[in-house]
Amino acid sequence: MIRIFIFILISFTIGNCGFKPMYKSDGMGIELDRLSINFKGNIGYEIKEELKSLIGNGQEDKDYSVMVEVKEEMVPVITNENGTVSKYQIDITIFFEVTDKSGEVLIDDVAVGFAQYDVIISEIENEDLRKQMLRSATNDAASLMITKIQSKLSLANDN
Repeated sequence: MIRIFIFILISFTIGNCGFKPMYKSDGMGIELDRLSINFKGNIGYEIKEELKSLIGNGQEDKDYSVMVEVKEEMVPVITNENGTVSKYQIDITIFFEVTDKSGEVLIDDVAVGFAQYDVIISEIENEDLRKQMLRSATNDAASLMITKIQSKLSLANDN
């Protein structure tokens, strides 16, 4: 009986502490359709298309603009005795800057994503696998970027 009473007491105490997870927010966060994306520098097709699919590319009537610069790096992870590479890691670094309609910089930050793949004998399969892993690494970095943007802008809007 005492265990049940303690459990109920703890449940009420924790339930009323005021904590509310971000995914459980009341919708006051920033929606992605309020963002437009612009690219700076030379960015590969796969990366650009992945970012466009996550954040709309339309420029009309957007509250915030995201300027994106991407650094792509292929790092050999496992090298065989004969000098050939059997496993690569793709590192994607997204440098992003969020500005409002007046041009004021609200966020200047970095997001990183990576993916690894094993080298296959076929060059065609290697290229397809590299593109797939490039999209995966970009998606990881972009997800982190979006989370940072939503978090910081929702905090700024609360003030």
